[in-house]
Amino acid sequence: MTDKTPDARTAWATKQFENIDNEIARLSTICRVDFRDRTNIERVIRNDASVCGSNNPVAFGKLRDLLMMHYATRTKTAAVLGEAETQAIVDSVVERILERFAARGGGKP
Repeated sequence: MTDKTPDARTAWATKQFENIDNEIARLSTICRVDFRDRTNIERVIRNDASVCGSNNPVAFGKLRDLLMMHYATRTKTAAVLGEAETQAIVDSVVERILERFAARGGGKP
Protein backbone atom coordinates (compact mmCIF):
# COMPACT_ATOMS: atom_id res chain seq x y z
CA MET A 1 0.00 0.00 0.00
CA THR A 2 2.95 2.36 0.47
CA ASP A 3 3.84 2.62 -3.23
CA LYS A 4 0.47 4.10 -4.20
CA THR A 5 -0.34 7.80 -4.53
CA PRO A 6 -2.54 9.31 -1.80
CA ASP A 7 -5.68 9.11 -4.00
CA ALA A 8 -4.87 5.54 -5.01
CA ARG A 9 -4.30 4.58 -1.38
CA THR A 10 -7.66 6.04 -0.41
CA ALA A 11 -9.40 4.25 -3.29
CA TRP A 12 -7.65 0.99 -2.38
CA ALA A 13 -8.64 1.29 1.28
CA THR A 14 -12.23 2.17 0.37
CA LYS A 15 -12.48 -0.92 -1.84
CA GLN A 16 -11.08 -3.14 0.93
CA PHE A 17 -13.61 -1.85 3.46
CA GLU A 18 -16.46 -2.13 0.94
CA ASN A 19 -15.62 -5.78 0.28
CA ILE A 20 -15.26 -6.67 3.94
CA ASP A 21 -18.21 -4.64 5.22
CA ASN A 22 -20.62 -5.75 2.47
CA GLU A 23 -19.96 -9.35 3.46
CA ILE A 24 -20.34 -8.46 7.15
CA ALA A 25 -23.72 -6.92 6.34
CA ARG A 26 -24.79 -10.00 4.37
CA LEU A 27 -23.73 -12.40 7.12
CA SER A 28 -25.31 -10.26 9.84
CA THR A 29 -28.59 -10.58 7.95
CA ILE A 30 -28.22 -14.36 7.72
CA CYS A 31 -27.37 -14.57 11.43
CA ARG A 32 -29.95 -11.91 12.33
CA VAL A 33 -27.52 -9.77 14.31
CA ASP A 34 -28.40 -6.07 14.63
CA PHE A 35 -25.14 -4.13 14.46
CA ARG A 36 -26.89 -0.83 15.10
CA ASP A 37 -26.46 -1.90 18.73
CA ARG A 38 -22.66 -1.61 19.14
CA THR A 39 -22.61 -4.11 22.00
CA ASN A 40 -23.58 -6.78 19.49
CA ILE A 41 -20.30 -6.20 17.63
CA GLU A 42 -18.40 -6.85 20.85
CA ARG A 43 -20.46 -9.96 21.53
CA VAL A 44 -19.68 -11.40 18.10
CA ILE A 45 -15.96 -10.67 18.55
CA ARG A 46 -16.11 -12.45 21.94
CA ASN A 47 -17.60 -15.43 20.05
CA ASP A 48 -21.01 -15.13 21.75
CA ALA A 49 -23.34 -16.80 19.24
CA SER A 50 -26.34 -16.15 21.51
CA VAL A 51 -26.45 -12.66 19.95
CA CYS A 52 -27.82 -14.28 16.78
CA GLY A 53 -31.51 -14.49 16.01
CA SER A 54 -30.90 -17.64 13.95
CA ASN A 55 -28.68 -20.67 14.39
CA ASN A 56 -26.04 -20.82 11.65
CA PRO A 57 -22.62 -21.67 13.12
CA VAL A 58 -20.82 -21.49 9.75
CA ALA A 59 -22.18 -18.01 8.95
CA PHE A 60 -21.47 -16.85 12.51
CA GLY A 61 -17.85 -18.04 12.29
CA LYS A 62 -17.37 -16.19 9.01
CA LEU A 63 -19.03 -13.09 10.47
CA ARG A 64 -16.68 -13.11 13.44
CA ASP A 65 -13.63 -13.63 11.22
CA LEU A 66 -14.66 -10.74 8.98
CA LEU A 67 -15.17 -8.42 11.94
CA MET A 68 -11.66 -9.25 13.09
CA MET A 69 -10.41 -8.62 9.53
CA HIS A 70 -12.22 -5.28 9.45
CA TYR A 71 -10.44 -4.12 12.61
CA ALA A 72 -7.05 -5.41 11.43
CA THR A 73 -7.51 -3.61 8.10
CA ARG A 74 -8.59 -0.47 9.94
CA THR A 75 -5.47 -0.51 12.12
CA LYS A 76 -3.17 -0.94 9.12
CA THR A 77 -4.99 1.70 7.08
CA ALA A 78 -4.86 4.21 9.93
CA ALA A 79 -1.09 3.74 10.10
CA VAL A 80 -0.81 4.72 6.43
CA LEU A 81 -3.62 7.24 5.87
CA GLY A 82 -4.16 8.53 9.40
CA GLU A 83 -6.99 8.01 11.84
CA ALA A 84 -9.27 10.77 10.53
CA GLU A 85 -9.13 9.71 6.88
CA THR A 86 -9.57 6.05 7.80
CA GLN A 87 -12.62 6.85 9.94
CA ALA A 88 -14.09 8.94 7.11
CA ILE A 89 -13.69 5.99 4.71
CA VAL A 90 -15.30 3.55 7.15
CA ASP A 91 -18.17 5.97 7.88
CA SER A 92 -18.82 6.44 4.16
CA VAL A 93 -18.85 2.70 3.47
CA VAL A 94 -21.16 1.98 6.42
CA GLU A 95 -23.52 4.79 5.36
CA ARG A 96 -23.83 3.33 1.85
CA ILE A 97 -24.53 -0.13 3.27
CA LEU A 98 -27.23 1.24 5.58
CA GLU A 99 -28.81 3.12 2.66
CA ARG A 100 -28.96 -0.09 0.62
CA PHE A 101 -30.63 -1.95 3.49
CA ALA A 102 -33.16 0.86 3.92
CA ALA A 103 -33.89 0.82 0.17
CA ARG A 104 -34.66 -2.91 0.39
CA GLY A 105 -37.39 -2.30 2.91
CA GLY A 106 -35.72 -1.40 6.16
CA GLY A 107 -33.88 -4.59 6.90
CA LYS A 108 -31.25 -4.48 9.61
CA PRO A 109 -27.60 -5.05 8.75
